[in-house]
Amino acid sequence: GKWRVLMFDLPVRFRKAREAFRWKIKNLGFWQLQKSVWVYPYLCEEEMVFVAEFFGVTKHIEILTVEKLLREDELKKHFNL
Repeated sequence: GKWRVLMFDLPVRFRKAREAFRWKIKNLGFWQLQKSVWVYPYLCEEEMVFVAEFFGVTKHIEILTVEKLLREDELKKHFNL
């Protein structure tokens, strides 16, 4: 019943990390809310932190757990919830 909101702002020098994040995000099926802001209805913190730690970019990401989003109906439809 909660949303995971992943935000990241990776400096240009972390190109490989950015590519890895985008691949993982798309692989899991995140919904892009805004540029570099993605939403997912399932637990994902461990996987995303693992990728961030591997590339040394943990300080450039944030994961929020939220109860309500403005466009929630659209997201529920997308995720078949």
